[in-house]
Amino acid sequence: MNFVIVGASAGLGRALSDALAEKGHNLLLIAGDERDLQIQASDLQIRYGTEISTLACRLKSDAETIETIEKSAQKLGAIDGLLFPLGLSRDNDDGMQSPQYVHELLEANLSGTMALTGRILPSMLERNRGYIVGFGSVAADRGRGSNIVYAAAKRGLSSFFESIRHKAAGSGVKIHFYQLGYLETSLSFGKRLPFPAASPKQAAREVIRHLETDRGLTYFPAFWRWICLALRMTPWSVFKKLRF
Repeated sequence: MNFVIVGASAGLGRALSDALAEKGHNLLLIAGDERDLQIQASDLQIRYGTEISTLACRLKSDAETIETIEKSAQKLGAIDGLLFPLGLSRDNDDGMQSPQYVHELLEANLSGTMALTGRILPSMLERNRGYIVGFGSVAADRGRGSNIVYAAAKRGLSSFFESIRHKAAGSGVKIHFYQLGYLETSLSFGKRLPFPAASPKQAAREVIRHLETDRGLTYFPAFWRWICLALRMTPWSVFKKLRF
């Protein structure tokens, strides 16, 4: 089968690329750094012998970017899977930044994914088969005074994936959305975290194992479901005093 992975060269994206190539699938790897992509593609081809294509670009919602990605994907043939292990967050995301700053975060975390999905989903529905997988963040489960734009975008992404899952209901297209807790990446390295981080390889195995299921929203690691439930149920009078 043919899979497109947007955000393929680091962390979870790299782990998903490895897991899918190991199963013999052909891949289009998309990320911003061409040199990283070429090294990654060569490694996967040597180890697994699958067809690996690359495209160095940042996911945006403009027509030119979407058309470029679509044309590159079509070289593999019909697209069976579309995965979005990408995101952009910043330490100074306090909701009071420039319009350009807000636009960049929304492009990376929401609108780019929506635009590309809108181009690929119709062909999957027509063929009655396919997989689309999105990744959110537990930071979006309840709004707080940090990561404001990032969390808003990821909450919107969660709503979008629920909507397309509803649209695809009854078809052979599987829509998955993972609400991620801490992962062992460069973003979490060296930080004191309140809860343990999972490895990207563990997350990738979870995703691949459940591609054929119809689980919808999944928290990973699973214990985050109960943490987020507790936070959502915390009264505002208490929640507003929390600093995290």
